[in-house]
Amino acid sequence: MESQATVETDKNLLYLYCLFKGMPQGHTPTASLASQKGIDGVNRIFVLCYRDLCALVSQVPTHEYNEQTLNRQIEDLEWLIPKANHHEEIVRYVMRFHPVIPVKFGTLYASHERVLDVLNNGYDEFDTFLDFIRDKEEWGIKVYTDEGADKTVGREGGLAPTNLLIEQLDKEIAAAPLGKAYLLQKKRENLIRQQSTGILNHLSNQLYQQMLSYAVEGRRNKLLSKQATGKAVDMLLNAAFLLNKREVETFKEKVEALAATAEYDAFSFEMSGPWPCYNFCPEFHI
Repeated sequence: MESQATVETDKNLLYLYCLFKGMPQGHTPTASLASQKGIDGVNRIFVLCYRDLCALVSQVPTHEYNEQTLNRQIEDLEWLIPKANHHEEIVRYVMRFHPVIPVKFGTLYASHERVLDVLNNGYDEFDTFLDFIRDKEEWGIKVYTDEGADKTVGREGGLAPTNLLIEQLDKEIAAAPLGKAYLLQKKRENLIRQQSTGILNHLSNQLYQQMLSYAVEGRRNKLLSKQATGKAVDMLLNAAFLLNKREVETFKEKVEALAATAEYDAFSFEMSGPWPCYNFCPEFHI
């Protein structure tokens, strides 16, 4: 890994990936990080330390990563996606050896001194959080349901039982002339759709609370569209859970048991991780 004295030039900025703990000042940087190339695919990553708190950085060319250029580049998905993926890969690589505070894509500093100021000024907050997550991991759970789930409500074996109002509408539809029957049928479909939405929301909340009871902490995230997920089905739940490392396998077993119950057999579950603790980091000034 290059020394601080040889990596910084007037033509480069410092790109920050994450903060981590476990390499006291004066010690040789972890050898496992030494071969990793930075976000530009050319310059190697290196470490800046304040006491036992470290920042993982690499130099990047100013002409490509200055604020104006970067704001334009992130609109180009062909440029952004591989860069963002590489950023993520680096953070997850470090996480194999140290607890980390991940930093958002595109965080830049003009000098070593500015990075060290961040470590110095926020040391107590960073130190407390890194100690807290030392034995923990973030795992994601996404649950999907049939895109036509609302249409199954009211059917035998569907998501909702029939009720008196629907039964009354059925009788009116059967006795009504064609035009009125059409309007009543639309009313019935809207009612079923409303019921379905309420029931799906209830099941989503119920699932989240059940899984939260197995975790240290949890966060509900925004549901993603089909376009974003690339799936032809709707997302029911998008959540992240903070788990004790020693309890990850138990958590998986409990989620698998939930997924196998009759109540949730219409849904598919996806679990991913371990991830850096993106959803559980405080609002640090980085």
